[in-house]
Amino acid sequence: MRQRVAVVAWAALVAVGFSHGPALASDLVWQVESPFRLFKNGSAFALHENAYKQVRGASDAAIPADIVWKTERRLNDPDCKDRSSPGACAATAGKRYEQSRLGWAAQTLPGVCYETNGSPRRYSVMCDRKYSWGTAKEDYVLPQAHTVTIALSAERLAEVGAGECVWSWRPRATAGKAETRKLACKNTLTSPRVPFALDRAVSGVAVTVKLPDGRELSDPGVIVDDVLVVALGDSFASGESNPDRPVSFSGSREMLYDPTMHRDELASRKTKAQTNFAVANADEGFNPKVLPRRRLEDEEKSLMYRGASREFLNAFEQRSARWFSADCHRSQYGYPFRVGLQLALENRHRSVTLVSLACSGSEVTEGLFLEMAAREGKDATVRAQFDQLSDLICRGGTAARTQNATYSLPFYSAGSTSIEMREIAQRWCPLAQRKRPIDLVLMSIGGNDVGFGALALYSITESASDFAPIAGLVGHQIRYAPNVSRVYLNQLDKRLRAVRDALRDGFGVDPGRVVQNGYEPLQYDENGQFCGSQPTLGMDVHPTLKFNKARVAETAEFFRDFVKRLECTANAGKPGCPSGLATDQGTGFQLVTEHQVKFARRGICARNPRQALMDGLNMAMPRKSKLSDEFKPYSPDAALPYASRWRLFRTPNDAFLAANTHKEGLSPFDIMQPAYAGLISGAVHPSAEGHAIVADSVMSYARNVLDRRPNIEIRTVTTGSR
Repeated sequence: MRQRVAVVAWAALVAVGFSHGPALASDLVWQVESPFRLFKNGSAFALHENAYKQVRGASDAAIPADIVWKTERRLNDPDCKDRSSPGACAATAGKRYEQSRLGWAAQTLPGVCYETNGSPRRYSVMCDRKYSWGTAKEDYVLPQAHTVTIALSAERLAEVGAGECVWSWRPRATAGKAETRKLACKNTLTSPRVPFALDRAVSGVAVTVKLPDGRELSDPGVIVDDVLVVALGDSFASGESNPDRPVSFSGSREMLYDPTMHRDELASRKTKAQTNFAVANADEGFNPKVLPRRRLEDEEKSLMYRGASREFLNAFEQRSARWFSADCHRSQYGYPFRVGLQLALENRHRSVTLVSLACSGSEVTEGLFLEMAAREGKDATVRAQFDQLSDLICRGGTAARTQNATYSLPFYSAGSTSIEMREIAQRWCPLAQRKRPIDLVLMSIGGNDVGFGALALYSITESASDFAPIAGLVGHQIRYAPNVSRVYLNQLDKRLRAVRDALRDGFGVDPGRVVQNGYEPLQYDENGQFCGSQPTLGMDVHPTLKFNKARVAETAEFFRDFVKRLECTANAGKPGCPSGLATDQGTGFQLVTEHQVKFARRGICARNPRQALMDGLNMAMPRKSKLSDEFKPYSPDAALPYASRWRLFRTPNDAFLAANTHKEGLSPFDIMQPAYAGLISGAVHPSAEGHAIVADSVMSYARNVLDRRPNIEIRTVTTGSR
């Protein structure tokens, strides 16, 4: 692979002792093998690299501004000839249809440096990573070495032709031992363990190759730029609504949500359900209590488990959605993962160590500073993100965290306007004990602090009493109006001040290295109008869900004020900002809002303008007609959770068909489960495609942050292939 060396300041080269040998460094090309260190196996990165190359465009042109979105589409477009509808796609399926239907993350999830089934779930302190030459056990946060491949550039190889080359390389640290290998000149040299150090002056290797004609080419600075990227925050960073492996549904059997009917026919498609269930705008040919059922092992074995049996319950659990971290509904589709991958793809002299701790439901208080309730799983709580991060970067873990600090934050219970200031004590890792500095922080926080979820439910329900049982299940009020959220909005600056101070005190993060997401508007249809013209569009998973246009508009007005407040807390010098904010002149975080315009006509109720009728029909929940005994508008086993859609947000129907989260400890047939599955599975959150679009906007900020680091003398970008 060819590389183009960017402009280098001569003084910087002299400062670290670089000097070009008999040939320019561009005579040799090198790259990091398996540079996205979250993946244990190189094949996972290769999946993304192949897609990236296919959509990259001309190698000498600027990287497209929508490169992450294009890569997402290449990876997740289903393998079928006709993608106009799920049914049409299934009817024209190719050989990779089922694999592509489930999305790329299902393929990479088994091989990540994260204990996805651990208790607690956490990043592996040491991770066994596989390379072309074998396996290395690596400290995940601070690697001691990287694998690098080196070859002659295309121009030099054309000059040399056949013959053997003698390669020599030695660590740039003075005590390093030199190695030599003879290879055919057309072959690539693999240097298994190129030393890495935070001090670039002693990191990497110097390489020389002797050509058959006696000439020598050298690169004195094969230095891997390993960057630590940390993601913090809430569901808009965690990837909520986009499980790494979505649920697969039966094309013949159904699920009757009626706790009074635990008979054998519960799992049968021939069930005749009771009809005393109030329905808003339901087709008379459908029973709203009967919904798609997961495809279970009994169906595959031509058996029929009794609905209340242990066999059924085990089979139901085994076919749950799979997440990178189920307790937080964190997935590889979250935009921080896509940013980390893109940083590795576009600069093959770089290695990326990603630590994403974002957790669905997080606030500044419960989430960043304090533990919070888990979304699902055997552990009831999730450790505070700051605690998890401190232990990861601290030599000696929790015991070595001896630096004390206290932060004052406003607390309030969901739905209550009573504010109480409390002191939160933190124990940080001293600077001398930290393994390394953090190069880039990606953060999405503040939405739950002002009640985003409650406002969304306010917009799509008529009464809080409709979901009082769900509120009881999650332990707090889940629906209230913007007037309550405005009280919380006035406390947001105090919470964000604490975040800024904690990042500085506990991790030495300069505010300019924090890239904060300004959130995406979800309230618009394809015409840029507020949702509500078709009240139940995408929401018939439960009869009480429907848009109220007036409440949507009321919530949209609050969203505008919320984004404005985020802008002011980041930079108080912007026009119209209130005086006296707790963040003083601003946190200094870089707030990303450019992507919001891309969502302006692609909200939760938006249909494809070119086929609005068909798109609207396909947004309905698949159900069997009592008249035809066929699923309409399509069979749920043909659902395409990661296909391209005009809407960039998950509807409750989408969430039910992708994650299908059911409340643990409650009968899976309970009448509350459809509403729980439609809402707690991630409704009103960006789709994987939406996250890719967010990542594209974040990328320009991420590149700027990394390029401003001191002592980074040589910058390289991929420009072609051998």
